[in-house]
Amino acid sequence: MKRMTLFAVILTIIISGDMLFSDPVPANSTITSVKLFTNRAEITRNARLNLKKGLNTVVIEGLPDNLYDWSVKGTLPEKFAGRLMSLEISKTALVEKKRKKIQEIEKKLEELKERDSEFTDDLANLKQQESFLDSVTRFTEKEASKELTTRLPQTAVWSSTMEYISQKRKGILSSRRDIHKKRRDLAKEIQKLEFDLSQIAGRTYYSSYMKLDQAIQQNAASMEIQQYGNLTDQYAARERSLTESQSGIDTEKRLMLTIFSSTDSAADFSLSYLIPDTFWKMKYDFRASRNKNEVEIIVYSDIYQKTGEDWNNVNLSLSTWSPLSNINLPDIPPWYLDIRTQYKRSKMEGAVIADKAYSAKKLDEESFTVDEAPIPETAVTSKGVSMEIAFPIKQTIESSLAYQKKYLKAYTVKSGNDLNFFYQMVPGMSSQAYLMALVKNNTELPWLAGEAQVFLENEYTGKVNIPDTPINAERELVLGIDPSVKSEKELVRKYEDKAGLFGGNRKIIYSYKITVENSTGESKSVTVMDNIPVSRNSEIKVDIEKLSLEPLSDDETKKSSDYARGIRKYVLNMAPGSKREITYDVVIVFNKDLNISGLK
Repeated sequence: MKRMTLFAVILTIIISGDMLFSDPVPANSTITSVKLFTNRAEITRNARLNLKKGLNTVVIEGLPDNLYDWSVKGTLPEKFAGRLMSLEISKTALVEKKRKKIQEIEKKLEELKERDSEFTDDLANLKQQESFLDSVTRFTEKEASKELTTRLPQTAVWSSTMEYISQKRKGILSSRRDIHKKRRDLAKEIQKLEFDLSQIAGRTYYSSYMKLDQAIQQNAASMEIQQYGNLTDQYAARERSLTESQSGIDTEKRLMLTIFSSTDSAADFSLSYLIPDTFWKMKYDFRASRNKNEVEIIVYSDIYQKTGEDWNNVNLSLSTWSPLSNINLPDIPPWYLDIRTQYKRSKMEGAVIADKAYSAKKLDEESFTVDEAPIPETAVTSKGVSMEIAFPIKQTIESSLAYQKKYLKAYTVKSGNDLNFFYQMVPGMSSQAYLMALVKNNTELPWLAGEAQVFLENEYTGKVNIPDTPINAERELVLGIDPSVKSEKELVRKYEDKAGLFGGNRKIIYSYKITVENSTGESKSVTVMDNIPVSRNSEIKVDIEKLSLEPLSDDETKKSSDYARGIRKYVLNMAPGSKREITYDVVIVFNKDLNISGLK
C-alpha cells in the first residue's frame, strides 16, 4: 500500500467525521524583525500557537490599518505536522478597543492626580510645621528680651532651642525640595498621558474631559454639593466622539488563520507583511584633514517611521533596494516622420507660434570595557541587486513624525589613488577658492543620495548633498573656503573689428584676463573653471585666440558634457606667494542682419 499524503489524510479525517472544528482562538503576536527599504518596510511578527488536533481557527489582531494586504505571508515551522489551510485579512472597527484604551489612560491620570494631591497635603503639613517654628522663634525672642532685663539669661536653653529650630527647618526645606522634585516628575507623566489621550480620543473628547475634570476638582475643593448640569452637553459630546470614525485610528486589520494539525501541539507561527509610511536614507559626516591627508567618512541611516506601530527591541536591517508595487516593461513608442506645419505670425496676438524642442532627462527616483570586549559592528551583505545592512544589536524605533538617526559604519580614505585634495575656483562667479577632495568610494556600501555634514580639521564648515555614488565611483566634495587664495576674471576690452571682413559680417572681440593669487606660504594646486561661448547655430562662428595657457583637453575631458557646454579647466601649480594670469580673446563672427542672443 502506497504511503498516503498529508492531503489524503486530511480528506480521510473529514469524511470519517473525526475532524475537530474549533472556535476562533485569539493569538498575540510581537514584532521580532524589520527589513527597512528606501520606500517601505517588511515587518515580521511571531506568534506562539497552541493547536488542537484537527482544524484550528486562529485570529491575530492588532495589525496596522495601512499594511498591504497582498504582501501578507504566513509560515509554520518546516517540520510541523500539519498545514496552513487558509489566510485571510480583514478590517475591523476599534470602537471598543479605543474606549478601553481611553479608560486605561483616564484611570492612570486619576491615580497620578491622586498622588499629586497627597504631595499637596504634605506641602500643607510642612507649611503648618513652619508656622509652628515661627511661633516658637517669636516666643523665644520675646522671652530672651525679658531675661536680659530681669535676670541672668539661660543661654543653654536658648542654644538648645535654636538648635532644635535649625534642625527642624533644615528637615522641612529638604522635604519640600524632595516633594517639588517628585511633583515635577509626576507632571511629566501626567503631561504625556494627557497628550496620549488627546491623540487617541481626539480634541473634542479631550477638551470635554479637561473641563469636566477641572469642574470636579473645583467642586471637590469647595466642600459644597457638586453640580454638573451646565456640563451635560459637553459630557454628551465627549461620549459621541468615542464612536465617531477617525481615519487611521479607529480601524485595524486582523488575520484569520485556518490551520490543520495532526496532533495537539504548539507551534511558532511567523507572519510578514509590507507597510508604507516608513523609509530610510543615508546621511554622512565627512571629516577631512589636510594634516593627516585623509578623509573619515561616517555613514548614518536617517529613519522615518510613521506606520502606527512601535518597533520595540527588534532585529533591524536596512536594504538599499526600493521594491516596486508593479514592474512593467516600458512600451517602445513608434517613431514617425512627417512634414511640420508652418505657422505664420498672428496679427491679433503679434507673436510667432514656433515649435519647441524639449530634451528628455532621466529621472532619478559607542562602549569600551576593561577587558576590551569586541565592539558590535553592522554587517553588510550583498543581496543580488542591492546591499543589506544588519544592525548588530536590537533596535527600538517608535512610530513618530521625527527622523531617527542611527550610526552605521565609519571608513577612512587615505591620500593617494582614492583621495586627492585640490583647490577649485570659478573666477567668473566668485573670487573664493574652494578646498575640494576627489574621493573614490572604496567602501563596501554604495553611497545613496543624501546630506553630508562637512568638517575640516574638526571644524564644521557646512553641508553638501551627496549624489548616488556606486562602489568604486569617484565624487568631488566641497570641503570649505580658503580665504588665502583669491581669483578674478576681468573683461579687459571689448571691441568690434571691421578690418578684413567681406559682405555683411560683424566681428566682435572680447579680451579676458583671469588672475589667481596664492598669498600663503605653501604651494597650492588650483583648478580654475571658466566658460567660453558656445555657438548653437552654424551661422555664428566662435574662436578662442591668443591663449596664454592651454586648458585640459585630453580625450576624456573632451567627451564630457561640461566640455560641450563650453566649460574649460586650467590646472595651476601655485608657488608660495605667487600670482598667475590666464589671458585669451573670444572672437565672434556673424551676419550683421542676424539678431544674436547671448552677446555681452
